[in-house]
Amino acid sequence: MSSTIYNTKANFSHSTGSFLRSAPVELTTRAGYEDFIRKQNTADISTILEKDNGSQGYILKNNEVIATVSGEAKDYLYELAGN
Repeated sequence: MSSTIYNTKANFSHSTGSFLRSAPVELTTRAGYEDFIRKQNTADISTILEKDNGSQGYILKNNEVIATVSGEAKDYLYELAGN
């Protein structure tokens, strides 16, 4: 049995809908990060991680934050970077 938790119509135009479409995606798992990156034009993407391992990472597209990276996804990226 499946149920819809959240649904917006294509003509949804009030401010909440605009905010939800513009809010960054939260990436917390390695699989989620890899899937998200695979669906992007990677030439326009930058992943920013702070040296402080407790900080949240960011994915930028044309200098705009489109996703945040934390948890397992961030640990995976630190591992790739050799930290």
